[in-house]
Order: sequence, then structure tokens, then C-alpha cells
Amino acid sequence: MHIRHTQQAGFSFVEIIVVSAISAMIFGALFSSFQFTLALISDSRAKLSALSVANDRMEYFRSLPYDDVGTISGIPPGTIAQNGTSTLNGIEFTERVLVEYVDDPADGQDTATTSDSNSIPSDYKKIKVEYTWNIGNGTSSIALISNIVPRSIETTAGGGTARINVIDSNSMLLPGATVRLFNDSTTPTIDVTRLTDASGAVLFSGAPAGSNYEVIVTANIAGNQYSTTGTYQATASNPSPSVAPFAVLEADVSTLTFQIGKLSDLDISTFSALSEGSILEEFTDLLAAASSTDVEVVSGEAVLENTAGVYKTSGIVYTEIITPSPLAQWEMVRIAATVPVNTDYTVRFYTRVGTGPFALIPDAELSGNSVGFSDTLIDISGLDAVGYPSITVGITLETSNTAQSPAIDEIAVFYTQSRTPGTSITYDITGTKTIGTNSSGSPIFKYDTSFTTDGVGEHTLADFEFDQYLIENQAGLDIASACSAYPYAHQAGVDGELSLTLVSGADNTARVHVVDALGRTIPGAEVTLSRSGYSQTRNTNVCGQAFFTGGVLEGSGYTLDVAVAGYANQSLSPFDVNGDTFQLVTLSI
Repeated sequence: MHIRHTQQAGFSFVEIIVVSAISAMIFGALFSSFQFTLALISDSRAKLSALSVANDRMEYFRSLPYDDVGTISGIPPGTIAQNGTSTLNGIEFTERVLVEYVDDPADGQDTATTSDSNSIPSDYKKIKVEYTWNIGNGTSSIALISNIVPRSIETTAGGGTARINVIDSNSMLLPGATVRLFNDSTTPTIDVTRLTDASGAVLFSGAPAGSNYEVIVTANIAGNQYSTTGTYQATASNPSPSVAPFAVLEADVSTLTFQIGKLSDLDISTFSALSEGSILEEFTDLLAAASSTDVEVVSGEAVLENTAGVYKTSGIVYTEIITPSPLAQWEMVRIAATVPVNTDYTVRFYTRVGTGPFALIPDAELSGNSVGFSDTLIDISGLDAVGYPSITVGITLETSNTAQSPAIDEIAVFYTQSRTPGTSITYDITGTKTIGTNSSGSPIFKYDTSFTTDGVGEHTLADFEFDQYLIENQAGLDIASACSAYPYAHQAGVDGELSLTLVSGADNTARVHVVDALGRTIPGAEVTLSRSGYSQTRNTNVCGQAFFTGGVLEGSGYTLDVAVAGYANQSLSPFDVNGDTFQLVTLSI
């Protein structure tokens, strides 16, 4: 008897999983490719449809009489709607039409420095038609542009030109600014928005002759929002606007220039008390110095060591370890030095534990410290007071002429010890820019509002316009100190900080702000206000200000003396005090 054995071959479970995975990858790729192909076909179909619509519309525009080629409420005016919609093959297209005159360079261009040879900048018209549509998760667009040339020679009949120039806060021409020109009194009404060209100008050629044209100018360039300005209509509250609506005359050019600047924030802090301190190193000897090498003291100045009339080429001296207590913030270092030709000094900041080595504070904590500072005023307010509660100042002296040496007269380190916030204080803030005058002839300020500080004495004015501002509290308190300065000048595009220290109000006060030739505040200057029966001396704080109140009377018989090492003294006489008096004093080296 024969027994036949039969075997059946098949796939194992693992093999089935592998085959399924490979199949899924293949079919997935094919499906993605199919989807992409469908999307590509759909996009191409939409573009062809949009191009067909655009060509048809452009042919229609070309068929119009030359005078009709313009947009409703646009410049030049015409019969074409600025915006609309069209549908083809089930796709809705959004239409935008722009018509503008072209000042062709062939006969000269009308710019700030050149003129059109026949004084007609409206040589011919350029029409742009743009279509956008939504497809998938995105938006696509196409545009066609065509020149429309008059059958006869160019003409100014019925229209003129409005030229709007835009400059920035530095009075530089500003390309890319948005200029809206509108006039509700013309028939049809005018409302056109364009961007300034490379010369910072917009030329609205062919504007219908008429009065009451208005302009609004602003900009948003590279994500930077600019301030807004323009013309102002006369109203009951502003009967005499500073820039009123203007007229466009036939065959003439009306030119206006507007200035705008980048907006930025202003952080305001108010204090009811502020405690500051300083450490002064006067080189009567080197006993107070932590360490020195090749440096000696001669006549109260630290200089390079001298042997038989020959100075060392370099040396270094370290001040004592400076550890204020309490310490809220490092502020500034002032150096009084004499630096002959071919000599120099460099200041760096270090930490030191006990008698251990001096460790240079890294640039990440104090920018520029590794290279060092060679200035008379050094800002160290960015140094973290918590991470660096103690510092040592190291000064390197150098000369390439061994017959001479730099000399350091004194080093002063300034810091803030404590601050007490002045909370919930209401201020009135007013800029200097005006938009007109009222019926009594008083100026109407562009920025005039109020604000109140919060529970920690702070307030932020967001998107603030460049200008000079007066800030007055409604509690009748006096400003004893204003950092950085008061009145406050806000710079375009630069976030600012203003700290105000307020004290009880008095009828007559004097606040003196001492700065160098570069406008930088000088701390530690000795300011004396005196007259018969009165003499008071104050040292300027870290903001370079000294404040006199109590016993100060109104009058012109005062003398104001300012002195600080390293600078030439100043004396003002007679010095007038009348109410809250402010005086800026500039010292030269």
C-alpha cells in the first residue's frame, strides 16, 4: 500500500505583514502622486481660466475711450470699478484694477530735482488688472499690465497733479509709505491709496481740478508700523488746522510733504523715594588699591612707574573690592584722566574672592568688557546686581612714548541702593506736535492724554510716536529727578524708559541737568546754587541731575556753579528761578 504525502506551501504571518507594509507604501506613494497630479491639473486649469478672464477684461479696457480709462473714485477717474468679482469654470476670481498716469522719462520727469519738459507729467496711462482666487489651502494670483496711450498729444485738460512727499524721523525720503488721497466733494468722489516710490514720493497725476483734497499718510515697512499724519478738516474744536485740505489746480502741481516715524513703546516708572550711592577712588596713594603692577602715585594721580625719566610701557591698578549694601542696580562709572598723545588707558571689570585671582566679567554679562573701555563715562547698568554683588575696577595704563604717561585722577562708581515706587499716580502727557489752534489761538496738540501708574508705579505707552513730551502729575508733586531726561524726547523706533522721582511740591524749585558735549549725563558733579542769604550744594545723581527745593525763592540774583574732576567748571550768573525751573549745563573736557 502506497501512501502519498502532500505538502501545502503558504505565507507565514510575518511574511503577510511585510508584504502588506510594502503594498501600503507603494499604493500610498501612488495615491500621493495621484493627488499631486490632480492638484497640479486643478491649479493649471484655474490659472488658464484666470488668464482668460484677464485677457478679456484687458481687451475691454483697451476698447474704452481714453478719457474713460480710469477707476471709479480713483485718479485718473473713469468708468472702471476698482474691485469686483468674475466667475469662470466654477471658480470665483477677485478682481482689482489700478490705473495711474505715467510720467515718461523721454520728455523729462517731474521730481524734486528735475522737471517735465512740457510741465505735463501725465504722459499716458498704465492699467494693471489683478485676479486672485482660493485653491486648496492657499491663494493664487495673476496680473496683466498694459499702457494706454492717447490718440493725440498729452494734455492737462480738466486735471492737475498732487505730489505727496514722505520723509522719516531723520528727514530722509521714505519709500514704501502708504498715501491715501481722497476728496468727497468731487463728482465722482476720489479715494486712491498708493505707495511712495524710491524717491519717497507719490504722484497723483490727472487728479480732477478741485478743492478739499485730503491726505492720510502712514507706513508699515518690514513689520515696522509708523505714525500717522495728514490733513485735518476745520471743525468746531479745531477751527484752524495746521495742515488743511488743499486744492488741485488744472495744469498745476500741488506739493505737500509729511513726516512720519516708526512707533515704539515708552515704559514709565514713578518713585516716591530713591536711594543712590557711590564709591570714589582718589589716588592720594595706592594703599586703598587691591593690587597694582608698574603703577605709582604722583601728585594725587596714578601713573606708570618712572625710572630716571623713563616710564614703563604698561601697568595696571585694581581698585578695592566694591560691595554696596544694599544694592538694587549698578549704574555708571566716571573716570577723570589726563591722556597725552601716544598714551591711553583701558578699563575692565573683575570679580575677586578674598585674596584670590581677579576674574574678568565675561562679555555675556557686560558687553565689551573683554576689550575694555577707554571713555570717561562707562554704563554698567546692564550688569546683573544679583549675580555680581561685588566688582573690582581694573585700569590698564599704556604708553608708546616712554617720556609720557596717562594719569588717572579719580574713579567714581555709582549705583542704586533702593527704590520706593510711587503707585497710582495720574499724569497728563502732552507732545509738541500740533494739529491746529482753537478759537482763542491756543495750540491743539496731536498727543494730549492722561494715564495712571499701576500698583508698582509703572505704566507703558505702547506704539508711541516720536516727539518731545511734557509729563505732569495731577497731584501737584515736583519732579526731583527724571531719567533719562525731562522734558522727554522719544526716538522713533526705539523703546524708551523714563523714571520719575517725585517729591512734595514747592512754589519755586531748580533742577539742574549736567551733561557732557555728547549729551551724556555726568553723575557726581558738584552743583552749587547761591545768592545772598542762601547757598546749597548738591551732587548730581546717576542721571546727572541735582534738585534744589525748600528755601528757594523766586528771583534773578542766583549764581549756579558746576564742577567735577576731568571737566572744565561752569558758572551761570545771574541765574533766574521762577517756579519749577530747569537748567541744562554742558561741560567740556
